[in-house]
Amino acid sequence: MEMTPRSVLVVDDDPGNVRTVGSLLKESGYQVHVAYSGELALAIAQEVPLDLILLDILMSPAMDGIETCRCLKAHPLTRRVPVIFLTGKEDEETMICAFEAGGADYVKKPFNAPVLLARVRTHTELGLLSRNLEQALIQRTQELSDANAKLRQLAIEISLIEEREKKRLAGHLHDSPMQKLALAQMQIASAGQYLDDESDQLLESGLELLRDALQELRFLQFELSPPLLYQEGLAVALQWLASHARQRWGIAMGFVGAQPLPALDTDLAIILFQFARELVYNVVKHAKASHAWIRLDAQNGEIRLMVEDNGQGIGSNNSPVAAEEKYSGFGLFSIRERLLLLGGLL
Repeated sequence: MEMTPRSVLVVDDDPGNVRTVGSLLKESGYQVHVAYSGELALAIAQEVPLDLILLDILMSPAMDGIETCRCLKAHPLTRRVPVIFLTGKEDEETMICAFEAGGADYVKKPFNAPVLLARVRTHTELGLLSRNLEQALIQRTQELSDANAKLRQLAIEISLIEEREKKRLAGHLHDSPMQKLALAQMQIASAGQYLDDESDQLLESGLELLRDALQELRFLQFELSPPLLYQEGLAVALQWLASHARQRWGIAMGFVGAQPLPALDTDLAIILFQFARELVYNVVKHAKASHAWIRLDAQNGEIRLMVEDNGQGIGSNNSPVAAEEKYSGFGLFSIRERLLLLGGLL
């Protein structure tokens, strides 16, 4: 496959130097553009794709070669194009200024043609490699960004699928077992009026068991999928969660919701409730706490959901826990990973 000629801009205010360098490059297969001033070089460089710039230093005082190089390196279209200074100045101070301005190389006049061509060839190929790597990095970064977006969407979908299944189970509990138990409770209560005292005591004991079973099923139904979350929103559902923890497990748990809170998307509200529910369960099961609080507020555009308690914490005997080990158990790891995918932090 035939290679596209490398494109080189020769910048010098001496027409004789431009002709000499231009002819040498053309004979070596390069496509040559010329400019007799720094201003014209900037204009050409921003319109013509270039692989290299050969730049004289001693040009117009208004814009000499060093200032031209600074301007080239400051512009996004030309900052990656390598610049070789080709000049008669050979003092150390000028050379340092040239490299500080962004020059890739420095060739003194009069130059050796094979050496100049070797340096031109090296820097054009290095520049091309650098641009290709930069483009590959941009593409790879975009691919990673797209993959992360898909992971975030998948995390949301998994959470919602899980919640829909819990909602289905909660509805099934309400529609079948709870209704049957409630009907049995009514029938037993009705039959009790025709029995003697001993039988009545046995029936009352059975009714008490039925009442406990119904209460347990109601708790389970609401734990799986509280209707308040869909009907009233996240704050009301969290308030119910705190009250439920008090009733079921005997822990003194309160809810604090700062006002006003922004309106939340239903899917996000569901996911945040899942997190709070998991954290509350961990407080109940593992923290050995007597008091806890669920706090929900909004600060500087962020939604903050906190579950605090006076228990022993994740480490045993109040021992310090390394940061990488802190979320290794109790189901908190999955919460942290899901939050990270959604752009949040635990």
